[in-house]
Amino acid sequence: MLSLFRTRRSDGGAALVEFALVMPILVLILGGIVEFGWLFAQNLNVRHGAREGARLVAVNYNPNGTTGGNQTLDIVDEICGRMDTLSGASIALAGSGDVGDPATATVQAPGTTITGLLDWAIPPGLMLSSTVEIRLEQPATWADTVLPQTCP
Repeated sequence: MLSLFRTRRSDGGAALVEFALVMPILVLILGGIVEFGWLFAQNLNVRHGAREGARLVAVNYNPNGTTGGNQTLDIVDEICGRMDTLSGASIALAGSGDVGDPATATVQAPGTTITGLLDWAIPPGLMLSSTVEIRLEQPATWADTVLPQTCP
């Protein structure tokens, strides 16, 4: 009979301890999801830039009527403008020639983190890269890039 009238102890302290043990793991998982999504978006952006660059090269994009290195710079500027928030990307174009010849556009950009929470898990100096090869549809009047051009 005495045990029926005893007051029950609160379990609030136990729940707080359990939460304190589980919370770092949950934050790490959430941070990993955010970082993976951010890196995936950056990789898609690099691939999009290479695809757009290859298309501009194939049709001999020439908005200012220039040729050679100046036209190449116009193409690189247009590629940089079509990529979203990707500073520090380098772009290389190769294969100028006649109709039907292959040409390539290569885009590289450093992979960056958004939260910094998982910097220890991402290799230092991670470079995201994509190369697209395409056949020229117009005779190329642009020049191959000797050194990759960097987006502002």
